[in-house]
Amino acid sequence: MASGRYSKTRAKPKKKDEDTWYPPAMWSDSRYKIIRAAIDSLDEVARKLEQRWGIGKLERIAPPALSVKFEQARQNFNDACHGDDHNYLVQKADNLITGWKALERYAEKNGHQPSDERIWYAIAPDDAGGKPFAIIQDGSVAKLVDPESVTRTYTLDEVCRFIKFWEEKNSLANAVKDTFHGSEITAIKKRGKKDDKKEEAFFDDEIPF
Repeated sequence: MASGRYSKTRAKPKKKDEDTWYPPAMWSDSRYKIIRAAIDSLDEVARKLEQRWGIGKLERIAPPALSVKFEQARQNFNDACHGDDHNYLVQKADNLITGWKALERYAEKNGHQPSDERIWYAIAPDDAGGKPFAIIQDGSVAKLVDPESVTRTYTLDEVCRFIKFWEEKNSLANAVKDTFHGSEITAIKKRGKKDDKKEEAFFDDEIPF
């Protein structure tokens, strides 16, 4: 099922008392492309604003009335994802996009400033924990990071050290990256015996094998 990483939308409901949940037909028939386009468009708007202002900051600085309306728009979109009317879903996606833009207008109108351009806010994919992080140019920028927006902050130099450490243990992944420019790691899973597990990288479909 589809989800929006930055828009915080989820197509599959969480039900504690049911073992199985079957998605509506629109998620598997010809309407899926329309649904996917709506979610991607919504998430792109949310991604740009979250990276520009900080994760969740626009919602935190909004007045209660606007914040409540925005959250209701998000819940309405999630509810539409659980139905079987793709046109209704697109309508609710448009409403939520309007809500994101309203949050930014309020922030700008009331003198709030976007985040420093040397700070890059990001939310990890679900398979990587889904937590919010900040990547910064160097340590001198750390004090400018909104502490309520992230769980951790890393400098570019730190990220480079993490990459070097990982590459030293994954020669096959390095070979794929070197051979197929533009290939992307989509998952990292542990393989092997319980006491001798190794990390294996999985790449996107652009690799011709």
